[in-house]
Amino acid sequence: MFMKIAVLNNSGNVGKSTICNALLQPRLPESRVIKVETINTDGTLDEKVSANDFIEISRMIDSSPCAIVDVGSSNIETFFKKMTTFKGSQEDFDYFIVPITPQNKQQMDSLVTIETLLDLDVEPSRIRVIFNMVDSDKSFEKQFTGVFENKTFKSLKIKDFPIINNTELFTHLHDIGKPLTSVLSDDRDFRTLMRQSTDIKEIDLLSTDRALKRLATGVNEELDSAFTKLNLN
Repeated sequence: MFMKIAVLNNSGNVGKSTICNALLQPRLPESRVIKVETINTDGTLDEKVSANDFIEISRMIDSSPCAIVDVGSSNIETFFKKMTTFKGSQEDFDYFIVPITPQNKQQMDSLVTIETLLDLDVEPSRIRVIFNMVDSDKSFEKQFTGVFENKTFKSLKIKDFPIINNTELFTHLHDIGKPLTSVLSDDRDFRTLMRQSTDIKEIDLLSTDRALKRLATGVNEELDSAFTKLNLN
């Protein structure tokens, strides 16, 4: 698959890296995540490149048939400035994905991000949004009233909204240092293993792993739905 995607937002804490690593990369064959960041905010040792080194970013994008560029909030301003300086660089991307979360500040920053993309001559048809960390116990529309009533957002004419509900899963995955794909591929027979064991600690670990697998399975189905609604052709 040949596709170039940028995931970005003027705000931090909107789940960009989770969207790149758990939603997009597993569903885009042979894709590569390129992290544009100078501050190690995700606790990983993954290779990062500064937005100031825009030529290197362009080289990395061009050398990967399917590239997912995760633009950190500490580099977003520089990234946009470089796109302005490097005329036509916005054409390197098939899609720009803007995650939006329920917090008022993040919603306003998300709208600014969309406005900036439009000012850079990115067509509305190449801008996608994902409503992330949604509270499933509250009205979806009421959580994002400021977005839905905004003229800029309305101009995108989005018909179907990808939604990812708030979940404890990714906190657990971070704590145990496992990617979602690893948990999903765990095909152990937990019930049989727990019945065979006499070690309480082992049983506790097996029970936890089983619960995590169940949670991950449900979340992954939600991610499948969100990916379909993104309509990345």
